[in-house]
Parts: sequence; structure tokens; C-alpha cells
Amino acid sequence: MAILLSRIRRPYMKPLLPCFTVLLFAIVAPSVRAQVSGGIPQLTLEQCVDIALAKNFDVRQANATAQASAAGLTAAFGAYLPGANVSLAYNRQLTNLQPQFSFLNGIPILGEPLPNTYTMFASANWLIFNGFNREASYDRAKANVDAADLDLKAQRLQTALDVHRRFVDVLRASQVVRTRQENLDLGVISLKRVEAQYQAGRVPLTALYSQQADVANQEFEVVRSMNDADQARGRLLAVMGMDPTTVVDVVESSLPADVTASDVTAFRAALGTEEQCIARAMAVRPDVQAMDVRIRGAEASVTGARSGYLPTITATGGYAWRNTEIANFDRQGQMSVGFDVRIPLFDQFQTNANIENARLGVVQRQLEQQRLEQSIRQSIQASLLALTAAERQIDISERALAAADLSYKAAFERFSVGAANQVDVQVASNQLITARINRISAVYAYFDAKFQAQFASGLGLAR
Repeated sequence: MAILLSRIRRPYMKPLLPCFTVLLFAIVAPSVRAQVSGGIPQLTLEQCVDIALAKNFDVRQANATAQASAAGLTAAFGAYLPGANVSLAYNRQLTNLQPQFSFLNGIPILGEPLPNTYTMFASANWLIFNGFNREASYDRAKANVDAADLDLKAQRLQTALDVHRRFVDVLRASQVVRTRQENLDLGVISLKRVEAQYQAGRVPLTALYSQQADVANQEFEVVRSMNDADQARGRLLAVMGMDPTTVVDVVESSLPADVTASDVTAFRAALGTEEQCIARAMAVRPDVQAMDVRIRGAEASVTGARSGYLPTITATGGYAWRNTEIANFDRQGQMSVGFDVRIPLFDQFQTNANIENARLGVVQRQLEQQRLEQSIRQSIQASLLALTAAERQIDISERALAAADLSYKAAFERFSVGAANQVDVQVASNQLITARINRISAVYAYFDAKFQAQFASGLGLAR
């Protein structure tokens, strides 16, 4: 394709040369793209979302965080269970192994040394009460799990929104490429006609120059729009967690090709007013729910900090055995049980500092919640303003496209009968291509604003 484009630029600099290379581009380029796209995977919008939810880096990180939080909850539950451990040891004396005297009931006895020593210790402890710190730790761990699950849901929704928006960008860019290419094809045909008219002496050389310049500009726009389409496709693949250089294509039928007045009215009815959008977002959006859970977790931290003023009661038990041989477990072993009560009297104001730090955590969470709510209100307002502008652009672009189409047809008919010159046709053609691209931009801008309004208000995109 790059070779073809490089070969096309030269004829426009020499107006009297044949334009067969331009015609070659118009004929060969579409077929080349068709052959290449024949083996390219075609992805629907739903497939793109599914791939992103499985491969997107942020989703995978949120999922890992949720799993780690679940492990923390299990550990917090373990504080309600007794702990136990067993220790085994063996020791051998290497020096001073001569027979030695030992006394048994006051009588000296000469005996061989006993170099081996075997020990075994087993202990168990059970926390009975620690000033409700254990309960607070469990509540805090449970809040972390719930918040992590809600964060994962929120991230999945955000990723789905990003895929929808990037998918819209790809469709918009692809439609613009197609429109630009069609305009270039028409320009090439017009160039051939003007060239024939010039050779017949019916039009001046300036008309040929003008048409060649117009076709060159159209070719420039095709190349630029193709680059925009490739860039948009790379951004979509990046959101999906795939290699941006992967060659894929999208199924354009995943979204409607146009927007009707009934579509606009139906969506507005489902969306509701701005106040309804805000109320729904505060009630159903998982990021808002996650913040509520985090506040409860922070409040549990305050309860845990207050436990420093209360006593701690622990039940203990153990078994100890030591001997020079592995035997006599009943005579050499000792078993014990007991209770350990710890009553704090004065801890240099450490508990008071812990309580204040925990209260600070609650205040910070509350401020984060207020900041989030403000951000949601702002995003809802912005999305509704964008939606309103997109609705107006839909209506304006439809009227502009109809008028530009009639203008072009009239100018072409007048040119065909000699009542208009080539410049008039070019002006009308440029107005038509601008109107068509504006229509494409308006349609997909509406879809983009629609997806943003759905996400911001908590309507749809629930996965």
C-alpha cells in the first residue's frame, strides 16, 4: 500500500502525464484490503468486552486483590481458634565423655556418660478475650473483602466502558476511511473525465490542475484517516489487554449504523432526569458501595484501638519431656494448664494515640466518599451535557447531509450540461464529504455520550 501511495503522488505534479497510476490505486487498493481482511479475526463488541474482562491488566490486578483480601478474612477468623505447636530437639555431647560420678540418694555412683539428650515441647493457647480487638479485626477484614469485591465489579464496569468507547472510535475511524476512499474514487473518475475534456479542448488547463490538486488532497485525507483507524484499533487492543500490533478487525453491525429520533427519545426516558441519575448512581454504583463498606471497616478500627484499655485473657496448656533416651514418657514428662490475664494500667498514652489515628482514618474515608460523590455528580452532568450536544448534532448533521447531497447533485448536473465549471463541482463535493463525515462523527459521538451516561448514572453495562 505504501508503494502504491508513493507512486500516486508524482502524476499530480505533471498535469499532462496519464493518470493510469491513480486509476490503478482506485481499483487495486480496495481489493487488497479485502484480501487482507479475509483472514483477519472479526470481533464483535461483546467479544471485545469478554476478552478485556479476562485480560485487562487493571481487572486482573483487582481480581488478585480480592483473592488476597479473602485470605485476610480467613486469617481473622483464625483468631477465634486455639493455636498449637510442637517442638522436637536432639542434642549430643561430643567432649568430656569419661565415666563420671553421680549421686543417687546421697550415694556416689560411677557411671558411663550419657551424651544424648532428647526434648519435646507441645503447647496450646486460646485467646478468650482481648477487649473486642479480635472482633474488630474480623469486621475490618470482612469489610476489606466486600470492598475488594465491589472494586473488582467497578473495575469490570470501567473496563467495559473503555472497550465500548474505544470500539466506537474504531467504527468512527473505519467509516471515515470508507467515506474518504469513496470520495477519492469519485475524484479519480472526475479527474479522468476532466483530462478527456481538456484533451478535447473543452476545459482550460487550470481546470485540470484544480482537479488534480483536489484528488491529491483527497488522497492525503485517505492516508491520514487510515492512520487514525490504525491508532484507534491499537488503543482498543491495549484496553483489551492484547498486543496493540495484533491484526484484528471489528464487526460494524455490533452497533446500529444510524440513530433515529425514537432511539433518542427512548434512551432519554430510560435515563431520566439529572436528579434521578444522581440518585440511581449513589444507590447502585459499586464504587459508591465500596466506599460505604470501607467506612464501616475504618469504624471497626476505632473499636479495635479502644481494646487497649481492656484486659486480655488467654488460656494456655502444654506438655514438656526431656530424657537421655527415647523412653519414660510418663515419668519424665510434665503437663500444665493455666490462664494468663493481662490488665493494662498505663501504656504511656499509646492507646489514646491509636484511637485518634483510627478516628482520623474514618474521617479520611468519609472525605473520600464525599469526593467520590462530587466526582460522580460532575461526571453525570458532563455526560448529560455531551449527550445533549450529541442529540443536537444528530439533527443538524442530518439536515446538513440532505442539503449537501442535493447541492452536489445539482452542481454535477449543471456541470454535465456545461452550466457550471469544475470548481463549482469541487466545492459541492467538498461540502458533501464534510457533511458525510460530520454525520458519522455525530452518530458515534452520540453512542459515546450514551455509554458515558449509562456508566455515570449506573444504568446498563452491568456485568
